Amino acid sequence: MGNFTAFTYRVPDNHRHSIVIDVEILVPVPIEGYPQDKRISLRAKALIDTGASRSAIRNTFAQAARLVSYGKCTIKTAKDDYISPVYTVDVMFPNRMMAQGIKVTEFSGNHEFDCIIGLDILRLTDMAITNAGHITVLSLRAPSADKHIDFTKHKE
Repeated sequence: MGNFTAFTYRVPDNHRHSIVIDVEILVPVPIEGYPQDKRISLRAKALIDTGASRSAIRNTFAQAARLVSYGKCTIKTAKDDYISPVYTVDVMFPNRMMAQGIKVTEFSGNHEFDCIIGLDILRLTDMAITNAGHITVLSLRAPSADKHIDFTKHKE
């Protein structure tokens, strides 16, 4: 086995409609004079969204963290298109698994989560969602393994 970091999360029965996990968002210190590589960690709830091509943070979270946008991009949703600021953050998963230098966009609305983990981060990992015994479990590891998981090869 190689050197990797992984975590597993059991989805509570009352949340089986979505997978929302605890993460830490590491953002630049918003005070001038500090080293540019200094980060502070903010706790956040993150939605695992395999339908999102890129990750995003809630606009109120970006404002509270005093994030500074380095650009803008067009976001296309099922409802409409809009222009969003773009920020760079680090995302730390449970068990210290880290996604660094992630370019996140912004979303608004009243949700149970502060950020969306999209395919830009999920592609850096191996991910499995299993439902043994009617219990939903998410498992992630980074970096990816040398071989793919192929359930068709494990037929009984």
